[in-house]
Amino acid sequence: MSPALTRYIIRRGLQSFFLIWIATLIAFTIYQLAPGGPLQFLDDDPQRSEADLNRLKHLYGLDRSVLVQYLAWLTGEDWFANLPEGQAWQSGRCANDVTKCGRGIVRLDFGRSFHFKGESVIDLIVERMPATFILATSSLIISVLGGVPLGILAALYRGRWPDHSIRVTTVLLSTVPEWWVGLILLIILGGFLGLVPLGGMQTVGDGSLLDRLHHLILPAIIGAIGGWIGISRILRFEVLEVLNQDYVRTARAKGLYERTVLFRHTLRNALMPFITGLSGIFLLALSGSVLFETVFAWPGMGRLFIVAINSRDYPVMMGLFVIGAVLGVLGVLMVDILYSIVDPRVKYELK
Repeated sequence: MSPALTRYIIRRGLQSFFLIWIATLIAFTIYQLAPGGPLQFLDDDPQRSEADLNRLKHLYGLDRSVLVQYLAWLTGEDWFANLPEGQAWQSGRCANDVTKCGRGIVRLDFGRSFHFKGESVIDLIVERMPATFILATSSLIISVLGGVPLGILAALYRGRWPDHSIRVTTVLLSTVPEWWVGLILLIILGGFLGLVPLGGMQTVGDGSLLDRLHHLILPAIIGAIGGWIGISRILRFEVLEVLNQDYVRTARAKGLYERTVLFRHTLRNALMPFITGLSGIFLLALSGSVLFETVFAWPGMGRLFIVAINSRDYPVMMGLFVIGAVLGVLGVLMVDILYSIVDPRVKYELK
Protein backbone atom coordinates (compact mmCIF):
# COMPACT_ATOMS: atom_id res chain seq x y z
CA MET A 1 0.00 0.00 0.00
CA SER A 2 1.47 3.32 -1.11
CA PRO A 3 1.91 6.26 1.31
CA ALA A 4 -0.52 8.32 -0.77
CA LEU A 5 -3.20 5.65 -0.46
CA THR A 6 -2.56 5.40 3.29
CA ARG A 7 -3.03 9.15 3.67
CA TYR A 8 -6.23 8.95 1.63
CA ILE A 9 -7.64 6.20 3.87
CA ILE A 10 -6.73 8.15 7.02
CA ARG A 11 -8.35 11.30 5.65
CA ARG A 12 -11.53 9.46 4.68
CA GLY A 13 -11.60 7.78 8.10
CA LEU A 14 -11.45 11.13 9.89
CA GLN A 15 -14.22 12.46 7.67
CA SER A 16 -16.30 9.40 8.57
CA PHE A 17 -15.88 10.06 12.29
CA PHE A 18 -17.03 13.63 11.74
CA LEU A 19 -20.12 12.44 9.86
CA ILE A 20 -20.96 10.00 12.64
CA TRP A 21 -20.70 12.82 15.20
CA ILE A 22 -23.06 14.91 13.05
CA ALA A 23 -25.47 11.95 13.04
CA THR A 24 -25.47 11.92 16.87
CA LEU A 25 -26.34 15.63 16.86
CA ILE A 26 -29.19 15.06 14.43
CA ALA A 27 -30.55 12.13 16.46
CA PHE A 28 -30.44 14.08 19.72
CA THR A 29 -31.98 17.18 18.09
CA ILE A 30 -34.88 15.12 16.77
CA TYR A 31 -35.32 13.69 20.27
CA GLN A 32 -35.48 17.18 21.77
CA LEU A 33 -37.83 18.62 19.13
CA ALA A 34 -40.24 15.68 19.08
CA PRO A 35 -43.65 16.58 20.55
CA GLY A 36 -44.61 15.05 23.86
CA GLY A 37 -41.66 13.20 25.32
CA PRO A 38 -40.83 9.85 26.89
CA LEU A 39 -43.12 10.56 29.84
CA GLN A 40 -46.16 11.51 27.78
CA PHE A 41 -47.77 8.15 28.55
CA LEU A 42 -48.44 9.53 32.05
CA ASP A 43 -50.91 12.04 30.61
CA ASP A 44 -53.50 9.28 30.32
CA ASP A 45 -53.14 8.35 33.98
CA PRO A 46 -55.83 10.18 36.04
CA GLN A 47 -53.86 9.53 39.26
CA ARG A 48 -50.72 11.24 37.95
CA SER A 49 -49.54 14.16 40.05
CA GLU A 50 -47.05 16.91 39.27
CA ALA A 51 -44.79 15.52 41.99
CA ASP A 52 -44.72 12.10 40.29
CA LEU A 53 -43.81 13.74 36.98
CA ASN A 54 -40.99 15.77 38.51
CA ARG A 55 -39.67 12.72 40.35
CA LEU A 56 -39.46 10.70 37.12
CA LYS A 57 -37.84 13.60 35.26
CA HIS A 58 -35.14 13.79 37.93
CA LEU A 59 -34.75 10.01 38.00
CA TYR A 60 -34.06 9.81 34.25
CA GLY A 61 -32.19 13.12 34.08
CA LEU A 62 -34.79 14.88 31.94
CA ASP A 63 -34.66 17.98 34.14
CA ARG A 64 -31.05 18.74 33.16
CA SER A 65 -29.98 21.22 30.50
CA VAL A 66 -29.92 20.09 26.87
CA LEU A 67 -26.11 20.26 26.71
CA VAL A 68 -25.68 18.11 29.82
CA GLN A 69 -28.19 15.56 28.51
CA TYR A 70 -26.29 15.36 25.20
CA LEU A 71 -22.93 14.91 26.94
CA ALA A 72 -24.39 12.23 29.20
CA TRP A 73 -25.86 10.38 26.21
CA LEU A 74 -22.69 10.73 24.12
CA THR A 75 -19.87 10.16 26.63
CA GLY A 76 -21.63 8.80 29.70
CA GLU A 77 -22.40 10.37 33.07
CA ASP A 78 -20.21 8.26 35.33
CA TRP A 79 -17.29 10.69 34.93
CA PHE A 80 -19.38 13.72 35.94
CA ALA A 81 -18.58 12.99 39.60
CA ASN A 82 -14.92 13.90 38.92
CA LEU A 83 -15.88 17.44 37.95
CA PRO A 84 -16.48 20.30 40.43
CA GLU A 85 -20.14 20.00 41.42
CA GLY A 86 -20.45 17.44 38.65
CA GLN A 87 -22.72 15.24 40.72
CA ALA A 88 -25.50 17.75 40.10
CA TRP A 89 -25.24 16.86 36.39
CA GLN A 90 -25.97 13.20 37.04
CA SER A 91 -29.43 11.70 36.75
CA GLY A 92 -31.23 10.63 39.90
CA ARG A 93 -30.65 6.92 39.38
CA CYS A 94 -26.93 7.52 38.67
CA ALA A 95 -26.52 9.61 41.81
CA ASN A 96 -28.25 6.93 43.91
CA ASP A 97 -26.41 3.95 42.37
CA VAL A 98 -23.18 4.34 40.40
CA THR A 99 -23.77 1.01 38.64
CA LYS A 100 -26.81 2.54 36.94
CA CYS A 101 -24.87 5.45 35.42
CA GLY A 102 -25.01 5.63 31.67
CA ARG A 103 -21.67 4.97 29.95
CA GLY A 104 -22.48 6.82 26.73
CA ILE A 105 -22.81 5.71 23.14
CA VAL A 106 -19.03 6.00 22.64
CA ARG A 107 -18.89 2.90 24.87
CA LEU A 108 -21.90 1.31 23.12
CA ASP A 109 -24.30 2.15 25.94
CA PHE A 110 -27.44 3.59 24.33
CA GLY A 111 -29.42 3.50 27.54
CA ARG A 112 -32.43 1.45 28.59
CA SER A 113 -35.64 0.91 26.68
CA PHE A 114 -38.88 2.35 28.05
CA HIS A 115 -41.16 0.00 26.11
CA PHE A 116 -39.19 -3.22 26.67
CA LYS A 117 -39.12 -2.78 30.45
CA GLY A 118 -35.58 -1.55 30.94
CA GLU A 119 -33.77 -3.86 28.50
CA SER A 120 -30.47 -2.60 27.13
CA VAL A 121 -30.95 -0.78 23.82
CA ILE A 122 -27.76 -2.18 22.31
CA ASP A 123 -28.86 -5.71 23.21
CA LEU A 124 -32.21 -5.15 21.49
CA ILE A 125 -30.47 -3.87 18.35
CA VAL A 126 -27.80 -6.59 18.26
CA GLU A 127 -30.50 -9.26 18.69
CA ARG A 128 -32.33 -8.02 15.58
CA MET A 129 -29.35 -6.97 13.48
CA PRO A 130 -28.69 -10.43 11.93
CA ALA A 131 -32.25 -10.64 10.58
CA THR A 132 -31.90 -7.24 8.87
CA PHE A 133 -28.49 -8.10 7.41
CA ILE A 134 -29.74 -11.45 6.11
CA LEU A 135 -32.62 -9.74 4.32
CA ALA A 136 -30.48 -6.87 2.98
CA THR A 137 -27.65 -9.15 1.83
CA SER A 138 -30.06 -11.55 0.13
CA SER A 139 -31.72 -8.63 -1.64
CA LEU A 140 -28.31 -7.34 -2.77
CA ILE A 141 -27.31 -10.74 -4.16
CA ILE A 142 -30.57 -11.06 -6.07
CA SER A 143 -30.15 -7.48 -7.33
CA VAL A 144 -26.70 -8.28 -8.71
CA LEU A 145 -27.73 -11.63 -10.22
CA GLY A 146 -30.70 -10.01 -11.93
CA GLY A 147 -29.40 -6.54 -12.74
CA VAL A 148 -26.00 -7.38 -14.24
CA PRO A 149 -27.25 -9.74 -17.01
CA LEU A 150 -30.19 -7.46 -17.82
CA GLY A 151 -27.97 -4.39 -18.07
CA ILE A 152 -25.50 -6.17 -20.35
CA LEU A 153 -28.31 -7.61 -22.48
CA ALA A 154 -29.97 -4.20 -22.88
CA ALA A 155 -26.65 -2.66 -23.97
CA LEU A 156 -25.76 -5.40 -26.46
CA TYR A 157 -29.23 -5.26 -28.05
CA ARG A 158 -29.62 -1.50 -27.92
CA GLY A 159 -32.69 -0.28 -29.80
CA ARG A 160 -34.09 -3.79 -30.27
CA TRP A 161 -36.87 -5.63 -28.48
CA PRO A 162 -34.75 -6.96 -25.51
CA ASP A 163 -33.63 -3.41 -24.74
CA HIS A 164 -37.14 -2.01 -25.07
CA SER A 165 -38.65 -4.77 -22.93
CA ILE A 166 -36.12 -4.31 -20.13
CA ARG A 167 -36.45 -0.53 -20.11
CA VAL A 168 -40.27 -0.60 -20.11
CA THR A 169 -40.30 -3.15 -17.28
CA THR A 170 -37.89 -1.12 -15.14
CA VAL A 171 -39.89 2.07 -15.69
CA LEU A 172 -43.17 0.38 -14.75
CA LEU A 173 -41.71 -1.19 -11.61
CA SER A 174 -40.02 2.03 -10.53
CA THR A 175 -43.39 3.86 -10.57
CA VAL A 176 -44.98 1.42 -8.11
CA PRO A 177 -43.97 1.34 -4.40
CA GLU A 178 -42.07 -1.87 -3.69
CA TRP A 179 -43.82 -2.45 -0.38
CA TRP A 180 -47.17 -2.29 -2.21
CA VAL A 181 -46.00 -4.92 -4.70
CA GLY A 182 -44.88 -7.06 -1.76
CA LEU A 183 -48.22 -6.67 -0.02
CA ILE A 184 -50.17 -7.67 -3.15
CA LEU A 185 -47.95 -10.70 -3.78
CA LEU A 186 -48.20 -11.68 -0.11
CA ILE A 187 -51.99 -11.61 -0.31
CA ILE A 188 -52.08 -13.61 -3.56
CA LEU A 189 -49.21 -16.08 -3.07
CA GLY A 190 -49.55 -16.43 0.69
CA GLY A 191 -53.21 -15.77 1.42
CA PHE A 192 -54.97 -17.33 -1.56
CA LEU A 193 -52.48 -19.84 -2.97
CA GLY A 194 -50.56 -20.72 0.21
CA LEU A 195 -47.24 -20.85 -1.65
CA VAL A 196 -45.31 -18.60 0.74
CA PRO A 197 -45.60 -17.90 4.48
CA LEU A 198 -47.63 -14.89 5.53
CA GLY A 199 -44.81 -13.47 7.62
CA GLY A 200 -42.02 -14.05 10.07
CA MET A 201 -38.51 -15.38 9.71
CA GLN A 202 -39.25 -19.01 10.51
CA THR A 203 -42.06 -21.36 11.48
CA VAL A 204 -42.48 -21.78 15.22
CA GLY A 205 -40.95 -25.11 16.21
CA ASP A 206 -39.12 -25.60 12.90
CA GLY A 207 -36.28 -23.21 12.12
CA SER A 208 -34.58 -25.48 9.57
CA LEU A 209 -32.58 -24.01 6.67
CA LEU A 210 -35.28 -24.83 4.12
CA ASP A 211 -37.93 -23.26 6.33
CA ARG A 212 -35.89 -20.08 6.71
CA LEU A 213 -35.29 -19.90 2.95
CA HIS A 214 -39.02 -20.40 2.39
CA HIS A 215 -39.73 -17.36 4.58
CA LEU A 216 -36.87 -15.34 3.04
CA ILE A 217 -37.51 -15.76 -0.68
CA LEU A 218 -40.42 -13.33 -1.16
CA PRO A 219 -39.11 -10.48 1.07
CA ALA A 220 -35.67 -10.76 -0.56
CA ILE A 221 -37.10 -10.64 -4.08
CA ILE A 222 -39.28 -7.63 -3.27
CA GLY A 223 -36.36 -5.88 -1.57
CA ALA A 224 -34.20 -6.50 -4.66
CA ILE A 225 -36.53 -4.74 -7.11
CA GLY A 226 -35.02 -1.28 -6.62
CA GLY A 227 -31.50 -2.72 -6.66
CA TRP A 228 -31.69 -4.59 -9.94
CA ILE A 229 -33.44 -1.66 -11.60
CA GLY A 230 -30.56 0.62 -10.61
CA ILE A 231 -27.87 -1.92 -11.52
CA SER A 232 -29.36 -2.65 -14.94
CA ARG A 233 -29.54 1.06 -15.76
CA ILE A 234 -25.98 1.74 -14.58
CA LEU A 235 -24.51 -1.20 -16.48
CA ARG A 236 -26.44 -0.44 -19.66
CA PHE A 237 -25.06 3.08 -19.73
CA GLU A 238 -21.49 2.05 -18.83
CA VAL A 239 -21.34 -0.85 -21.30
CA LEU A 240 -22.61 1.37 -24.13
CA GLU A 241 -20.00 3.99 -23.25
CA VAL A 242 -17.15 1.44 -23.17
CA LEU A 243 -18.25 -0.17 -26.45
CA ASN A 244 -17.68 3.18 -28.19
CA GLN A 245 -14.10 3.48 -26.95
CA ASP A 246 -11.19 3.22 -29.37
CA TYR A 247 -9.56 0.24 -27.64
CA VAL A 248 -12.73 -1.83 -28.08
CA ARG A 249 -12.87 -1.03 -31.78
CA THR A 250 -9.16 -1.90 -32.03
CA ALA A 251 -9.77 -5.24 -30.32
CA ARG A 252 -12.52 -6.05 -32.79
CA ALA A 253 -10.33 -4.96 -35.71
CA LYS A 254 -7.67 -7.43 -34.56
CA GLY A 255 -10.19 -10.21 -35.07
CA LEU A 256 -10.74 -11.12 -31.43
CA TYR A 257 -13.82 -13.15 -30.60
CA GLU A 258 -16.81 -11.09 -29.52
CA ARG A 259 -16.86 -12.98 -26.22
CA THR A 260 -13.25 -11.98 -25.55
CA VAL A 261 -14.00 -8.34 -26.40
CA LEU A 262 -17.01 -8.37 -24.08
CA PHE A 263 -15.52 -10.03 -21.00
CA ARG A 264 -11.86 -8.95 -21.19
CA HIS A 265 -12.12 -5.41 -22.52
CA THR A 266 -15.68 -4.17 -22.03
CA LEU A 267 -17.00 -5.54 -18.74
CA ARG A 268 -13.68 -5.13 -16.96
CA ASN A 269 -13.93 -1.33 -17.39
CA ALA A 270 -17.71 -1.02 -17.23
CA LEU A 271 -17.87 -2.65 -13.79
CA MET A 272 -15.82 0.08 -12.08
CA PRO A 273 -18.75 2.50 -11.50
CA PHE A 274 -20.85 -0.53 -10.60
CA ILE A 275 -18.61 -1.15 -7.58
CA THR A 276 -19.34 2.34 -6.31
CA GLY A 277 -23.06 1.86 -6.86
CA LEU A 278 -23.11 -1.26 -4.69
CA SER A 279 -22.81 0.78 -1.50
CA GLY A 280 -25.85 2.85 -2.41
CA ILE A 281 -27.85 -0.24 -3.32
CA PHE A 282 -26.96 -1.96 -0.04
CA LEU A 283 -27.87 1.16 1.95
CA LEU A 284 -31.12 1.33 -0.01
CA ALA A 285 -31.88 -2.23 1.08
CA LEU A 286 -31.09 -1.37 4.70
CA SER A 287 -33.23 1.77 4.69
CA GLY A 288 -36.08 -0.05 2.97
CA SER A 289 -36.05 -2.69 5.67
CA VAL A 290 -38.41 -0.52 7.74
CA LEU A 291 -41.18 -1.03 5.17
CA PHE A 292 -40.35 -4.58 4.12
CA GLU A 293 -39.99 -5.88 7.67
CA THR A 294 -43.33 -4.32 8.59
CA VAL A 295 -45.12 -5.85 5.59
CA PHE A 296 -43.58 -9.30 6.05
CA ALA A 297 -43.43 -9.23 9.88
CA TRP A 298 -39.66 -9.73 9.65
CA PRO A 299 -38.04 -9.48 13.12
CA GLY A 300 -35.30 -7.00 12.25
CA MET A 301 -34.17 -3.51 13.12
CA GLY A 302 -36.73 -1.88 10.84
CA ARG A 303 -39.64 -3.46 12.65
CA LEU A 304 -38.04 -2.56 15.99
CA PHE A 305 -37.90 1.06 14.81
CA ILE A 306 -41.65 1.06 14.07
CA VAL A 307 -42.39 -0.39 17.53
CA ALA A 308 -40.17 2.28 19.12
CA ILE A 309 -41.98 5.07 17.27
CA ASN A 310 -45.43 3.81 18.21
CA SER A 311 -44.44 3.47 21.88
CA ARG A 312 -42.34 6.67 22.01
CA ASP A 313 -39.29 4.66 23.03
CA TYR A 314 -36.76 7.44 22.46
CA PRO A 315 -33.59 5.57 23.53
CA VAL A 316 -34.32 2.82 21.01
CA MET A 317 -35.15 5.31 18.26
CA MET A 318 -31.95 7.29 18.79
CA GLY A 319 -29.88 4.12 19.05
CA LEU A 320 -31.24 2.78 15.76
CA PHE A 321 -30.68 6.14 14.08
CA VAL A 322 -27.04 6.28 15.14
CA ILE A 323 -26.37 2.60 14.34
CA GLY A 324 -27.91 3.07 10.90
CA ALA A 325 -25.76 6.15 10.29
CA VAL A 326 -22.62 4.30 11.38
CA LEU A 327 -23.38 1.38 9.05
CA GLY A 328 -24.05 3.78 6.18
CA VAL A 329 -20.87 5.78 6.69
CA LEU A 330 -18.72 2.65 7.09
CA GLY A 331 -20.28 1.14 3.96
CA VAL A 332 -19.43 4.20 1.87
CA LEU A 333 -15.93 4.31 3.39
CA MET A 334 -15.23 0.67 2.51
CA VAL A 335 -16.40 1.19 -1.08
CA ASP A 336 -14.23 4.31 -1.44
CA ILE A 337 -11.19 2.40 -0.19
CA LEU A 338 -11.93 -0.55 -2.49
CA TYR A 339 -12.42 1.79 -5.45
CA SER A 340 -9.13 3.56 -4.75
CA ILE A 341 -7.36 0.19 -4.72
CA VAL A 342 -8.83 -1.33 -7.90
CA ASP A 343 -8.95 1.83 -10.06
CA PRO A 344 -5.48 2.97 -11.25
CA ARG A 345 -6.83 6.45 -12.04
CA VAL A 346 -7.62 7.01 -8.36
CA LYS A 347 -4.08 5.90 -7.43
CA TYR A 348 -2.65 8.40 -9.90
CA GLU A 349 -4.72 11.22 -8.39
CA LEU A 350 -3.42 10.35 -4.92
CA LYS A 351 0.25 10.67 -5.84
